[in-house]
Amino acid sequence: MSEPLITTVIPTFRRPTTLRRAIQSVLNQTFSDFRICVYDNASGDQTADVVEEFRRRDSRVEYVCRPNNIGMFANFADGADRVQTAFFSFLSDDDVMLPQFFQTAMAGFRQYPEAAMSILTTIRMSDRGLAIDAPILQWREGLLPPPEGMLSILRHGNPDLPGLLIRRDIFREIRLDETTAPPSDLDFELQVTARFPVVVSRRPGGIQLVHQGTATAERGLDWFLPGFPRMVHKLVSDQSIPRAARHEAAKTLGSWLKKGLFMRGVICSVTRGKWDEAEEAAKLFLHQCNWQGAAGVIRPARAIGQNLPGTPTALRALLATRSLLRVVRRIDLLWRFRSYSKLVRA
Repeated sequence: MSEPLITTVIPTFRRPTTLRRAIQSVLNQTFSDFRICVYDNASGDQTADVVEEFRRRDSRVEYVCRPNNIGMFANFADGADRVQTAFFSFLSDDDVMLPQFFQTAMAGFRQYPEAAMSILTTIRMSDRGLAIDAPILQWREGLLPPPEGMLSILRHGNPDLPGLLIRRDIFREIRLDETTAPPSDLDFELQVTARFPVVVSRRPGGIQLVHQGTATAERGLDWFLPGFPRMVHKLVSDQSIPRAARHEAAKTLGSWLKKGLFMRGVICSVTRGKWDEAEEAAKLFLHQCNWQGAAGVIRPARAIGQNLPGTPTALRALLATRSLLRVVRRIDLLWRFRSYSKLVRA
């Protein structure tokens, strides 16, 4: 039997209920020359039973159960390392692949065979089916020579794994880097788009679920440190990338880091009443801002916050208002992708 053209790697994260939806979304593809490899990270739940249901009906579904939990990052990386086909994609067990993803992505490769990745729009959605974001809609379509793809990530947002079809040969040169985890997927996308051409289509290719429990939703201090500075260093020190692009990368990623430390570290810790975490996040934030007098400010600010009744509640209210304003600004997005919401809610 000949080797298929595409492999979809599905690393499990103990979500057997949504895993069924993820596998079925791949089997619904209009392009049929693929296999699905599910990597069960020693879940100990009903994952094996769910996959076996599909294996009995479709020989393209394969299953690997790890004897021990090797961690989320290693499960992704090892799954990619085992790929033998010319192209591959990642799909988390709670995300959805849209029916024409492979067909559209392969059309991009046929038109531009020099491309390292074929990128489609990923719709970021809540588990209630509300569209949150779709950064690729702001990108230019067609072939993007390096480092235009990297600059597009910095200016408009990253593509997300459900919208990527990757040429396997590229993965031999640029791999998932454990030292940048958890944002190793962003690091991989930046590295590829900085050095290689990519082809872009604004057509929707996948849905990434954003809810409590996902890395996208829970970007605390451990998401930013120590991986984020390492990611910045790799880009800035790469002499093959034009100097102006490296400068923009350092400036933009530095700004993302500061914003993340403040919002996800300081503010979110305060709203949960975790004052020690808030103080630590504040120190890191002020260090990144090179504010030498930070030590004399943090503890008094903490004391005021702890002794001022309702501080966490007030901040939660402000964050809720901020989220509501974002929803209002996303009316066009909600309307455009309303037909896909049923795929998430089902």
